[in-house]
Amino acid sequence: MPHVGERFRESRSRDEALLVVYLTVGDPIAPFEALARAVVEAGADVLELGIPTEGTRPRGAEVARSFERAGDLPAVRSWEMVGKLRAALPETPLLQLVYPATTADLGVSPLLAEAAAAGLDGLVLTDPSNAPSIGRVLDRGLSAIPLITSSTEPARAARLEAEADVLTYRSLAARTGDPLTPAEAGRLTEAAAGGAGRPFLAGFGLRDEAGVRAVARHAAGVVIGSELYRVLGATGGAPLDRVRDAVTRWKAATVRTSTESRA
Repeated sequence: MPHVGERFRESRSRDEALLVVYLTVGDPIAPFEALARAVVEAGADVLELGIPTEGTRPRGAEVARSFERAGDLPAVRSWEMVGKLRAALPETPLLQLVYPATTADLGVSPLLAEAAAAGLDGLVLTDPSNAPSIGRVLDRGLSAIPLITSSTEPARAARLEAEADVLTYRSLAARTGDPLTPAEAGRLTEAAAGGAGRPFLAGFGLRDEAGVRAVARHAAGVVIGSELYRVLGATGGAPLDRVRDAVTRWKAATVRTSTESRA
């Protein structure tokens, strides 16, 4: 199984940041597997997947609408789609974005069992204080990537970094989809890097390659989600050429110059 840590080390050896692209499982705006393939072929290093459940209500507008479009997709169907995606993209690390409501709806043990069975590489834990615990995720052989926000107390952030196996996730804006200028994104990422004890992914609020470039100077990886769905919405979900063009530009922006710092 591919591992996000290995992909991170490969990208660091090339002096570039990881490009992590978020997708909602089952969103009918575009054929899910075709969209995922297009994103990876255009340069995404890692895919982050959101699985809609009855009680999950993402705060970001674009991701929330994506969940609404997916509707009442049965959990068994979601896991089938993830398993098929793993078979279609055997070399691409797949992460699941886990909200507290995701765990409440699916149950801790079933969530971990299905994630491992479907071939996921790890879980992004948006609220690491709730189940599943980082330890239980690691015991399943999955990477645990806890979210650290600007409001996370320094002592708590240090504990999360110590418990995580490879990377953490730092949010830049208050919620996904809230726009940041490239200067704001770069400043926030640089500040996070100054206090970080472990390499981290950075996301929330990134709109274009200028923002990606500003974040990639300081972070191990850059996460794009809402902007992808804005591109999809502008095209009605098809064709996927504009998605490929956008991802290609984002990936090119992750390459650092010789004068930029390495995460």
